[in-house]
Amino acid sequence: MRMLAALLIAGAVASLSVSAAAAELRVIAVDTNLADIAKQVAGDRASVESLARPSDDPHHVVARPSMIVKLSRADVFARIGMGLDMWADALLDRAGNASVQPDGKGYADCSRGLRALDVPTGRIDPSMGDLHPEGNPHYLLDPAQGILAAGNIAAALIRVDPAGQAYYHSRFLQFGERVKAGLQRWSTALKGLPSRDVVPFHKSWAYFLARFGLREFGVLEPKPGVEPSPGHVGALGQSIKRAGVKVILCESFRSKRWPDLLAGQCGATAAFVPVAVGADPQAGDYVAMFDTIVQRLVSAAR
Repeated sequence: MRMLAALLIAGAVASLSVSAAAAELRVIAVDTNLADIAKQVAGDRASVESLARPSDDPHHVVARPSMIVKLSRADVFARIGMGLDMWADALLDRAGNASVQPDGKGYADCSRGLRALDVPTGRIDPSMGDLHPEGNPHYLLDPAQGILAAGNIAAALIRVDPAGQAYYHSRFLQFGERVKAGLQRWSTALKGLPSRDVVPFHKSWAYFLARFGLREFGVLEPKPGVEPSPGHVGALGQSIKRAGVKVILCESFRSKRWPDLLAGQCGATAAFVPVAVGADPQAGDYVAMFDTIVQRLVSAAR
């Protein structure tokens, strides 16, 4: 009898485990930054996957059929928005999952509530480069905006799983405190830079520079998304040399051709940094990614 009772208890526990696993929410994020933030908020109440890979250029993610399957099964979909991940729209349409459509309870546009920078005024046409009508979409490179994204994800999780409200709220607050501690650390480190000027490869860094009181001296791309030319690089190199700018700030997925050419002309250092969780062994999560960015920026400025 005791053995039978033990078997019945074991079976009940196994059944509960299966039920818990079946009840686990599925969160799909467009990139590894939002996926990591979602993990921080959702904890063990959800599984989280990213559609894009850490090495992807966020402007040129290749949509794959497997992404449609993931979205069709998702309870929550977290996106960057602002036109950066328009490639996901067709996938959402084909997935046919009402919960993660723009009017669904599991849909999280993580830019909601953002004060956008670089919002274009007047007419926009292709000759102006890769401009975004809603403003610069690279807000996740300001770590404080990671808290905004976490809040939008938490709201979606609570809509689809109201029973977890207290849990998600607590983890959201914990994530926010971790980012705030990082902001103090990074601000202190960047205050010691010999110059406040940096030269980004692409206009990805507006939010980061604004957060830490740095300035965009010039941009390696002549227009957003337009390949540099030798003439542009040469003119920019002369200006950098005269001004004594020390750092060319580049996303790690970029080719080294133009940054290294510019650095060689003007004596600056090209700092290649991860802009996606997992893009570098040292960028294991969202906070660690900024530890790595700041460390390399400071090192390049010496």
